[in-house]
Amino acid sequence: MSTVAPSLPRTALRAAFHVGVDGGGSGTRACLQDAAGRALGRGEAGPSGLSQGVEQAWRHVDAALAAAFAAAGIDRPPCGAIAIGLGLAGANVERLRGAFLAADPGYAACRLDNDAIAMLVGAHAGGAGIVVAAGTGSVAVAQDALGGRRLIGGWGFPAGDEGSGAWLGLEAVRLAQAAVDGRAAASALAAAVLDACGG
Repeated sequence: MSTVAPSLPRTALRAAFHVGVDGGGSGTRACLQDAAGRALGRGEAGPSGLSQGVEQAWRHVDAALAAAFAAAGIDRPPCGAIAIGLGLAGANVERLRGAFLAADPGYAACRLDNDAIAMLVGAHAGGAGIVVAAGTGSVAVAQDALGGRRLIGGWGFPAGDEGSGAWLGLEAVRLAQAAVDGRAAASALAAAVLDACGG
């Protein structure tokens, strides 16, 4: 049974390969399937969060896709034979979303949403539920029984993303600086941060 939603364009339904992409501030992962939904290979590449640049995002999506085809032992076909769905950090920013989609190199179908929405749909098979993610950034998203969604956070570092790796790192540096100033107690954490940052 195909995993492609019936609302996709006919070109997507005819595509020989389907690819799901998860991309954020630290990395990009691609999962390659055939038209029947059988997993063929996976690939990884550098960050593809849109706030880091649309050109970089496409470059790393392309590299992850190439790695997935290589892992599957399949020569990579032209983009027109591939339907691609992407969950990328920053896709909820209309300017970035528009620029990314305008640079589509010609996939049979290209669908883009925020990575948090992709996580929500994947975790709950499109049904009601909630997902909280804390990686490089942080975000929470929920969907109710009627399909209504609410996105919390995900504003990006340094203004938001509380609880994320980037935010925790900044807080650790602030603590270490305060310890050097005498505004906070010296601690093993402060010493380790200072050591890692070169004093």
